Amino acid sequence: MYLTREQERMLNGEYGWAAAKALELIVKVGEVLGAEELVEIKHAHVSGVSYSNIGKYGLEFILDFYRRGGRARVYTTINPGCVDYSGLSSIIDNVYRDAQSAIDEGLVEMGFKPVFTCIPHYYRPPSPGEHLAWGESSAVIFANSIFGAYTNREGGPVALAASITGYTYKAGLHLADNRVGRVVVEVSATAREAPIGALGLWIGENVRATPILRGLERLGLEELKSLLASMAASGSHALAIIEGVTPTETYRVEVVDKVFVERGDLEDYLGDDIASSETVLGYIGCPHLHPQELLYILRLVRKYGRVKRGRLLVTIPLEYVERFRPLIYELKARGVDIAAGTCPVVSVIRREFDAVLTNSGKSAFYLKKIHGVKVRLERLENVIRYVCT
Repeated sequence: MYLTREQERMLNGEYGWAAAKALELIVKVGEVLGAEELVEIKHAHVSGVSYSNIGKYGLEFILDFYRRGGRARVYTTINPGCVDYSGLSSIIDNVYRDAQSAIDEGLVEMGFKPVFTCIPHYYRPPSPGEHLAWGESSAVIFANSIFGAYTNREGGPVALAASITGYTYKAGLHLADNRVGRVVVEVSATAREAPIGALGLWIGENVRATPILRGLERLGLEELKSLLASMAASGSHALAIIEGVTPTETYRVEVVDKVFVERGDLEDYLGDDIASSETVLGYIGCPHLHPQELLYILRLVRKYGRVKRGRLLVTIPLEYVERFRPLIYELKARGVDIAAGTCPVVSVIRREFDAVLTNSGKSAFYLKKIHGVKVRLERLENVIRYVCT
């Protein structure tokens, strides 16, 4: 791999142990993937920071970089951990609070922004063609597909290393030659009436090449967020070309196949029958909610009164608790459980329910695997209506 003089000096330890080890990691990964050089990044987003997922060895990995001088050279944001620092949730179990706090304090001292969210684009929307090093599959596919940014689907250690060095390996979706749509996905009108997460799960599992999505240009950004997150959960996609949405200068098309999705194709992705469940948890906020979504949920809860049947959990970035305090506390007063800076996928939860009703294909995919509960996909308003009537 070709390295510039600055990169060679960094690798040789002239910028300190942490920068040398971080660049060594990036170079080794890049060489395995055939990268010929490194590329400068503008924004890193570090995933793999939840203690409930990474345990004591992950904690020591992060703190080792902090103690030995690792500092962010570029704008860097942090994914959710396993603690609800707001204290508003009775569903999230903060059993690992001390260990998670140690991780978070180390990351913040390294200069990472403590947003604790899977929607880093809310804080810094990337530009078309801008190189990033993002972890978190739902954020990566959103950055590439909606903004036209250039980022691979990085693991937490590589994203952390990229933050410390300011570089990542130039391979995969950092190269224009790899940003090629090959399979056209046309969606029938009846399929579009299903929960959008079911469509995302179907595409993720059944379409291997980069898909070209037609007939979805009228979806709102938050529906697109749910669709893409679901695709990334059930498949390995880090880019989907959405006609009329994805910046045209950031991809090209070489069609080799076409598929047509009908409503019947999605039935198996709607999840379990929860009609006989005694206690149902409604869950909204995977990926974390944009403020507009949060306001829409409040309007729906007002429309249907308050949470009466089962429970409703909403997950948001930590800073929303202060920024949107009146809205948050009205939701609490109406019976909504709110967790800030975390989510059930990366935390320990108190199992006071036997089924989950959600609008998120991503959470449906992971909650069934992680927590072993029955999960059913529904549209957002139907989730609210169920728990409020």
